[in-house]
Parts: sequence; C-alpha cells; structure tokens
Amino acid sequence: MKRGIVVSDIHCGSIYGLHPPGFTSAAGAEVPQNPGQVYLWQCWENFWAKAKVKKPDFVIFNGDCIDGKQLAQHYTECNLPAISDQKEAAIQALRYAQAIVPAAKWYFTQGTEYHEQKGAEAAEDVAMALGAVRYAGPGPGRYTREVLDLDVEGIVLNAAHHISPTMGFYRATAADREGQWSAIAAKDESKGVPKADIIIRSHVHHFVHVEHESKHIFSTPCWQLQTRFMRKNSVYRMLPTIGGVFLKIDGEAKRNGEDPISIRRETYALPARKTVKL
Repeated sequence: MKRGIVVSDIHCGSIYGLHPPGFTSAAGAEVPQNPGQVYLWQCWENFWAKAKVKKPDFVIFNGDCIDGKQLAQHYTECNLPAISDQKEAAIQALRYAQAIVPAAKWYFTQGTEYHEQKGAEAAEDVAMALGAVRYAGPGPGRYTREVLDLDVEGIVLNAAHHISPTMGFYRATAADREGQWSAIAAKDESKGVPKADIIIRSHVHHFVHVEHESKHIFSTPCWQLQTRFMRKNSVYRMLPTIGGVFLKIDGEAKRNGEDPISIRRETYALPARKTVKL
C-alpha cells in the first residue's frame, strides 16, 4: 500500500495566493502577508501537519506554482511583481511542506502558461530547486511535463493541470467527460495511452470527485482566494475550494477485484465576508 498527496494552484505572487511569512524580496524589502494570506498559511500549516501523520510516499504538485506577470490585470493583483521573487516564494512554501514529509518523492506537472510562463519556465525552476523526480511524458521538460502517468503498485495515476471549465450548472460534467474519453482512448491500442485508474486535474480551483466502475476522476482544490477574474464571472458560482487531496493506493486490492483507491479531500472554509451595516 502506498500513500500520496496532490496539491496545486498556490499562485505565489498573487495578493490572493499563498505567501510564506517573513519573505524578503530580491531588493531586500520584507513583503508581509495580507490578512487573507495569513489565513491561507494557517491552513497550509494545518494541511501538512495532517499529511505528516499519513507518511506519504509521493506528492504530486499539479501546476500553477506562481501567478505570473498578470498581463490582464497589469500587476494590480501582485504582491510580488518580479517573477524571480514569485518563484522564490513558491520554493519556500513547498520546501516548508517538503521538510514535513521528507521521505516523499515529488512530481511536478506544468500549469497554465499565463501563470508559469512560456515553456513552463517557472515550474521547471521551482521543481529543480525541490529536487523533483525527472520522468518521461508528453512535451518538453526536464523536471516537469504536461502529463504524468504514474504507476503505483499497478495502479496508474494520470495527472495533468488543465481541464475544460464547466460553464453550466453541473460542475461534475467536465470530470465525467474526462473519464469517458479516458476509457475510449484506452480501448484503442493505436492511441498508445496507458489505461488510467485515477485521473487528476486542477485549474478550476474546486474539488469534484466522480467515480466510475473502473476509475476515479477528481479535480483538486486550490490555495488561492477568489480573484477579480472569478468575481467578474460570478460572485457566487466561482468561489474556490481551499485545500488538497490525500490518496491511498492498494495494489493488492486491485488484484483481488476490489477498489484499490481511497480519495479524501482536506478542505478549509473561506474567510467570512462581512456585511456592511447601514
């Protein structure tokens, strides 16, 4: 039996994203946490304290370690305008986690180019700094790839950052669709793709778990509070889920015809929004 953790979307550099305490910029200026980031870091500490008890064998970081240049917002939602500072903040945040689960192997997938720069330049630098496992996969990359197919005791985990957002009412539609396409592709040997038992996606900043007879599909929570972009699209529909996912993989259970996969989310409430009194 193996245990794993999946986290994603920490968006270091954003005023709404994860930011390590006591951070000093390359210019030598201390950049303090805002109230939202204080709360996020408390959740981050709590999450990894719970992870320590589980003694994970692996961690998958599934994309968007930094927020990037924010071209659409013209840096107005950046607390770290310099990309080098954003990468350093991500390294510090993830090293905090790495120190708590030192035995775990770390795998990184590539996130959105808008955030992690063209060619996943930022993701590569952060993954290299953390000593991430190098693996083969689609597209270029030394320490990261667009897709990770990880075999854990004969159970195949397919991790990739992107999934099409569901614009309608039903959030599970995109995950269910991904599972159906996975099953269709696996039946055609000419497609050359491994048969996935678990499909892991991120990007949409909310947790959804869909279970088929032969596989589990889930999207991960995030570590970024609601942004201007999200509020513009819908104040209520685009509320993020904060947290990560714990996995338990049992290859022996699969050989016995039982479900070999246990998925448990660890999520946190959003900070309460106060009303304005007349």
